[in-house]
Amino acid sequence: MDILIDKPARVRGYALHRLVEQHQQGVPALWADEGPRVRIRPRNQDSPSFELGKIIGFTVTACVAFSSGNKHKYLPTDDWRGRRQWLEQRGAKCGFEVVGVHVSGAMQPIETHDGRRFTVDATEFTGLLKVTDLVAFQHCYLNGISKVGKAFGLNMIVID
Repeated sequence: MDILIDKPARVRGYALHRLVEQHQQGVPALWADEGPRVRIRPRNQDSPSFELGKIIGFTVTACVAFSSGNKHKYLPTDDWRGRRQWLEQRGAKCGFEVVGVHVSGAMQPIETHDGRRFTVDATEFTGLLKVTDLVAFQHCYLNGISKVGKAFGLNMIVID
């Protein structure tokens, strides 16, 4: 079960990551910044039961990145087709098929604990998915849709 916590108004980015880590006492957890609150999903919990073939409403803010050796390639923020293709590829690995989706590309500013500033891709996907592989989907639900950007509250699928 996800934990919802009211968050301090000015805390975001890496500072929020550190607060979540302290809240979880160092135990890995997915989290998502939902504006006035933060959603935390401990990874040591059981996944809810999902049904094969069931269509589910979802939202995920993900860092859309393609690996190229040791580097990540990012798409332009207005390339919604490329972003949808990325989601479909991730879905095939994560045990779901995209039924329909709205894509909003954006960049999220980050400031680290040592004052460095940069941006990461934070594409919001809202739509419908169909579960095609229960084990893979449950793993994705607990561990995130992708690796890139987890420290910044990205990649957690929220089921509506």
